[in-house]
Amino acid sequence: MKFMDKMWGSLGLIEPVEAEEERPRAEETDVKGKKTSNLVNLPSPGAQQKQIKVMVVEPFTFDDAQHIADHLKNRKPVVVNFENTDKEVAKRMVDFISGTTYALSGTIQKIGNNIFLCAPSNVDVTYTSKEEGADKAFFPWNK
Repeated sequence: MKFMDKMWGSLGLIEPVEAEEERPRAEETDVKGKKTSNLVNLPSPGAQQKQIKVMVVEPFTFDDAQHIADHLKNRKPVVVNFENTDKEVAKRMVDFISGTTYALSGTIQKIGNNIFLCAPSNVDVTYTSKEEGADKAFFPWNK
């Protein structure tokens, strides 16, 4: 307020207008009187707090199954490619890895011909085949 407005207000000639206390829009005070901020720092789309490293393994012997299990125990997802693995060894390895994945509350998903994705419990895997997605696009009532 101006000096003259204060003076005329004290004489009763005009009603004094109280100035509202202005504070920055980004700051408020909480119950305890501490200043808080309404501004939130949003991360950029490409930045993540922690990246998850995906291991890709092409096993040749049954001994490689233990290495895959170690990656799962360290909470790293593993893509296992059995294309160049003997069929009997691959069957035994799938059994071993399935048991390991189950024991760690993870998931195992076949993602291709002789290719599996083994994910620990901290990784969520969602898979939709091309055929399933195409049917839903053309026939949404078909479940």
